[in-house]
Amino acid sequence: MKPLDFAKAAGVAVLILIISVIIAILVVLFYRFFINPGHPSGYYDEAAKRIAPWCSHIAGTVLFFIAAWYFTRSNPARNPLLFAVVFAAFYALIDAATVAFKGIFNIQFGLSMLAKLLAALAGAYLASRK
Repeated sequence: MKPLDFAKAAGVAVLILIISVIIAILVVLFYRFFINPGHPSGYYDEAAKRIAPWCSHIAGTVLFFIAAWYFTRSNPARNPLLFAVVFAAFYALIDAATVAFKGIFNIQFGLSMLAKLLAALAGAYLASRK
């Protein structure tokens, strides 16, 4: 991979993180206004702590697959599996840094990142098949 590909991988990681956060916010808002309305804000703050990680696990994994598939298709000359691994590593590093590396050394974070990495590798592999 070229140095520019590493910068692109970092950009993909940031983009996925931003989209994941937006999805989590939208899901929490949907929960607040349509599923369980009428509670004080503190109730929804606590609910967000339960809901947001699941949004990341599910939507994030799908986003990894889509991103790897798309970026493999857009540049077939780039090593697709290496690009998938690199943007997954950047994502893990950035995601961990956003919480000051607290709570990242647990099974939940590890399994979530493993699922995302496998989704990225699957997307890259499927897109690179002729």
